[in-house]
Amino acid sequence: MAEVLQPDPGAAERAAAQAVETPGWKAPEDAGAQPGSYEIRHYGPAKWVSTSVESRDWDSAIQTGFTKLNSYIQGKNEKEMKIRMTAPVTSYVEPGSGPFSLSTDSLVPKRIKNNF
Repeated sequence: MAEVLQPDPGAAERAAAQAVETPGWKAPEDAGAQPGSYEIRHYGPAKWVSTSVESRDWDSAIQTGFTKLNSYIQGKNEKEMKIRMTAPVTSYVEPGSGPFSLSTDSLVPKRIKNNF
């Protein structure tokens, strides 16, 4: 007879606690499938932290922006508060001839958004 495996008590709670928070969003009704494997999303109101980077190299700008945000959520901020990772991390490039003027942004978790 086959052994019946019992679920790990608390596994669902642990998995939920480790889940990455994301903002609410919806796709526009007329969006449909987009060429180039991307989708259009409309996000609801949320609070974000942001950092700016200027660089002539795209990869360097992205890496620097992400590293600065990661340091911030690891506690290198005014309140020395560690913040759970959220998704997505977004980047926006200000149009222009260069150097890249890039903004990298991360969602502030709902449970602490009023502390910022």
